[in-house]
Amino acid sequence: MPEGTTVSADANAPTLSNWVNIGPSLVGIALTLVLPSRAAPMPVVPVKRGRLLVTTAALPVLLAVFVLATILLPLQGEGYILGKFVLLMLLPAVLLLVVRGSVRIETRRGAWRWWAPVLVLAVWFYLSEVAPWNPPYDPGDVDTSLLITAALVTAITAGIGEELFFRRWLQTRLEATLGAWAGIGVTSVLFGLMHLGSHGTGDLWLDVARVIAIQGCLGWFLGVLWWRYRNLTMVILAHLIINGWGVLVYLVGQG
Repeated sequence: MPEGTTVSADANAPTLSNWVNIGPSLVGIALTLVLPSRAAPMPVVPVKRGRLLVTTAALPVLLAVFVLATILLPLQGEGYILGKFVLLMLLPAVLLLVVRGSVRIETRRGAWRWWAPVLVLAVWFYLSEVAPWNPPYDPGDVDTSLLITAALVTAITAGIGEELFFRRWLQTRLEATLGAWAGIGVTSVLFGLMHLGSHGTGDLWLDVARVIAIQGCLGWFLGVLWWRYRNLTMVILAHLIINGWGVLVYLVGQG
């Protein structure tokens, strides 16, 4: 990790400098905090504290079951996808449908909730995907049809599913119970730890440090983006870019 690390579990994923891995997220956080300079806060307000405590406790339990399953079983391939869908999408959705009305977000109207995150994502996108220090995506000898299928499944379970779970559902409730910055921080660490099973090397403590530093830093960026603008579309777009831009460029090049 001192010399760099990969951000993907793919066999052909290159090893990148740690600054290349975390730099775009740090710049994205800084820009989010200043654009616009006078944005109205949009706090999360507890509505029914009993229901808030139930849902806030249950969501990390579902996450823990998923992480342990990826490490101990381990879940791989279709099992990993199914486990993520059930534990991080289906069951949380059912839980929050049954135990509803626990929090309310004090949203504000304004065009800044769209133009500001667009500017932030434009700069972040250049640094994280387009800048010359980012190597091209290499899928190896993976069949094109399989690559497209995997990209679509990842878009649903990671780009949409993970942002619903971590930002819209979990972070929102942790903000209501712990405060905004503590809520973002705890969610970011948990987001990093979620990658243990898919990004592990077998050295548990090194893996923990790595996913908290790399994926956790990305989680901070996505968490601040959600807290500042309450625009889930922009947060999901950022995650879709992370997982899909390289694949898209590769497929266009093959065409």
